[in-house]
Amino acid sequence: MSFFVRESTGLVREVGPYKLLLMSMGYNGFLIIPFVYLAGLYLYGAGSIAYSALIISWVIFIPGALLWYFITRQYPRTAGDYVYFSRLNPPIGFAAWFNFTVGEMLYDAVLVYFAVAQLGMVMQALNNPLTNVVLNPRYEFIMAVVLITVLIMVNIVSARAGLTMFAAISLIALATFMTSAIYVLSLPRSFIEGVLGSAYIETVSEASKVSVTGGLYGLFGMAAFTTAVWAYVNYPVTIGGEIRRDKLTALLGVISMFVLGGLFFTIFIVAFLKGFGLSFYVGAGYMNANSVDNGSLLINPAVDLALLHTPLAIVLAYSSVLWYVAPVTGVIIQVSRYLLAFSMDRTLPRLLSYVSLRTHSPVVAHLVDLVITVALMYILILTPLSSALLYAIDLDALILLVFTFIASVLLALIMHVRGITKLGMDRKALIALDVIYLAVLSIFAYYWLTQPQYYLFISGNPLQLLAESSAIFVIGLIIFIVTDYIRSRQGIPLRLVYMEIPPE
Repeated sequence: MSFFVRESTGLVREVGPYKLLLMSMGYNGFLIIPFVYLAGLYLYGAGSIAYSALIISWVIFIPGALLWYFITRQYPRTAGDYVYFSRLNPPIGFAAWFNFTVGEMLYDAVLVYFAVAQLGMVMQALNNPLTNVVLNPRYEFIMAVVLITVLIMVNIVSARAGLTMFAAISLIALATFMTSAIYVLSLPRSFIEGVLGSAYIETVSEASKVSVTGGLYGLFGMAAFTTAVWAYVNYPVTIGGEIRRDKLTALLGVISMFVLGGLFFTIFIVAFLKGFGLSFYVGAGYMNANSVDNGSLLINPAVDLALLHTPLAIVLAYSSVLWYVAPVTGVIIQVSRYLLAFSMDRTLPRLLSYVSLRTHSPVVAHLVDLVITVALMYILILTPLSSALLYAIDLDALILLVFTFIASVLLALIMHVRGITKLGMDRKALIALDVIYLAVLSIFAYYWLTQPQYYLFISGNPLQLLAESSAIFVIGLIIFIVTDYIRSRQGIPLRLVYMEIPPE
């Protein structure tokens, strides 16, 4: 006797390989990680480490990219990575990707806020008279709400329009990102020094106060600032139920994105280090960390562009807002697809799986995401609880690293060793990928847990941080256990549902 409860999603396969490549690059986060990487140079950017860490951090994530490539190929389903890991072990798989979904909502809330703040910082660098309006918390909140509402409403009106909008924004963001790098490379250092004047001299002089760590420890410490990029190659499998030409799409969406994203990210960092000088960013990072003068502005490469005051530099500086908007546009699609998948597996309420026959959009899932994101932004910007939420959002990076990616890969390793792979490839090769990828993630978790003040901008001992960051994962386990009991009383054995590979 067969048991089947999961219906077709109602989504449409209309995303081609090249469109998905753009979307994956917009989602991945390498457009905004330069802001983090440059800010860490005063700690570990000694000599060639500033450059070599770029390559090391990129190369050691190859096993992870390959693992996600195989999952994307074999599970062309909505939230395919959740589908894969939950079919290895339903409670752990659900908890890990419920953890991811809630973490991405937090991520979206802070990115929308950062997009508005980025606009304000560029305006501040240009002495724009409207700067104080944009950076006023009340108006920041209003602008953030308008932005996220427009992005989500476009998706509600039409799933196709939402996907196309994401691809278009990603293309523009990527084009301006690379144009910024090329433009800075084309400028002589003397021009940059002359325009920045005393600010440049002061920043470089601050670098002399810094004792930068080198060696292997410094190399991996610097590389750890890029973890938030190369762990995120899972966008193609998120919308696996909407992509066409699966093999080519997986190749471009995962592997090509990984290769090109790493190349573009490296070019951008190298361009700004060559243009402004390593000492400039070491000094700016030190100033930023110690709240000296305008360190928070000077460590921002888009603000540095604005300070050049050429017409092209100003346009590119303002375009940096899109570097934040592009990931947001992808995440709002992603969150809705995970909520849809959880619902269709009967673990979350059925209402979340409603997909409009006319718009092919998961309307309720989008609305839930909008309400939660706006509430988080309100707390973040306008309430006395903002410091607590900021702490939670900073902790969010650790939440995703440990309780989604490390938990999922560890689960996969255990199941693969036991002979349960559910992937059409050699078991020994899979185990090798699991072990290497798990080791890489663990190295970065070590840095994040032992030095959270640098990577997460929070304080706490490792055990405390692990306990706090486990909360969403534990809630996910509780939800699964409770739902499993409720469904069994309704005559729907939840664990049998998870034995099925869902249709699309």
